[in-house]
Amino acid sequence: MPSAPQATAGLSDWLDYISSVNPREIELGLDRVAQVWQRMGACKPAPRVITVAGTNGKGSCVAALEALLLSQNKSVGCYTSPHLHHFSERIRLGGQPVSDSQICAAFALIDHAREDVLLSYFEFSTLAALHLFKEAAVDFAVLEVGLGGRLDAVNIIDADVAIITSISLDHVDWLGSDLADIAREKAGIMRSDTPVICADRSVPQAIEAAAQACGAIGYFLDRNFFVQVDETQACWRFEGLGADGGELSFADIPLTDLKPENLAAALQALLLLNCPELSPRTVFAELEVAGRLQWCRHSESGRRLLLDVAHNVAAVTNLGSRLQKYRAANPGSRIAVVLAVMADKDVESMISALQTGVDIWYIAQVDQARCMPAVEVAQIALESGIAQKLINVGQAVPLALERALAETSDKDLIVVTGSFFTVAELAGLTSSLRE
Repeated sequence: MPSAPQATAGLSDWLDYISSVNPREIELGLDRVAQVWQRMGACKPAPRVITVAGTNGKGSCVAALEALLLSQNKSVGCYTSPHLHHFSERIRLGGQPVSDSQICAAFALIDHAREDVLLSYFEFSTLAALHLFKEAAVDFAVLEVGLGGRLDAVNIIDADVAIITSISLDHVDWLGSDLADIAREKAGIMRSDTPVICADRSVPQAIEAAAQACGAIGYFLDRNFFVQVDETQACWRFEGLGADGGELSFADIPLTDLKPENLAAALQALLLLNCPELSPRTVFAELEVAGRLQWCRHSESGRRLLLDVAHNVAAVTNLGSRLQKYRAANPGSRIAVVLAVMADKDVESMISALQTGVDIWYIAQVDQARCMPAVEVAQIALESGIAQKLINVGQAVPLALERALAETSDKDLIVVTGSFFTVAELAGLTSSLRE
């Protein structure tokens, strides 16, 4: 068993340590983490808790909840994963990452409480967030599920509202190989007599069955709350229900690159928690989620880039649709993609989802054990029929980006995508266009 870091240790030492405590990188189940949380007091981390699960869209839904609550001067703690550049991105208080010293202190407390319980990296992280939210006495805690829902560490907390953003295939080794299996896992965050909001337009029957079985109160998109998009006016309208069952609506919400369905789920959740004085038009117009269809500027060249952590077929399909719209609005502009993906993904389908919207491919390599070798990705790409557009196989992401910048013009668009690791490789090389 590795020794715990000394009192003077920094966050990097603690992260190395919590990665080594449990020999399994992922170990689903609630017993171990609940046992430690019980030893730490097992208090609810906030008077109001919102838990968010789903295959895609969790990050934008959490960001929307946080921004709306902050606009109402509520104190809020947000827990998300994974992070892009720094661990503290996972745990935010008042919209800002907590300090390294706060995290280290929380880890030390958890390590003492766990005794001989083998917690995973994610379980340590989750308990740290819960402890820090409780310590800060926040009004709201927003908790993003890491994997699945039923057996995810976040699920030791009973939420006041549960949100399921979408259901699609991902993490099949852990969650099951069909949508019904995955839906049942995500439905595990539901609780009896508690609202559950589903923002998936094709609600799997398993979600409805689970809600009925546990007595959760279902709110489904296009049935209980609605999104009406007006492409010509570049805006959308929300219609939903308040805590008293009365109808409420917000009009002229600006269309952005974030999907309205996920933002609408956040709105519906807060309405059910008696937060009626919301300003989605203002809040959503300024909302940005790092690495999710994020427009950035390359620091050295000044070129505009599009960063997207899309790492499964559904997310890449959404990116492909966005690129098709960009192409229609920018005739004559080529689209170049810097791509690096993980080996456990359906890479062939991901490439196919982007194929018609991409002119040039730069297949890059990320220094991670899970990353699929670039030569294998290139072979899949070749078999998909994009040989004439396939270049620069195997370089690190920053080097692949350098070549893409050199071989395209200012009127062309460069996209960096494939995983969180891929986008994280650009740390320090880009800045948000909103900064």
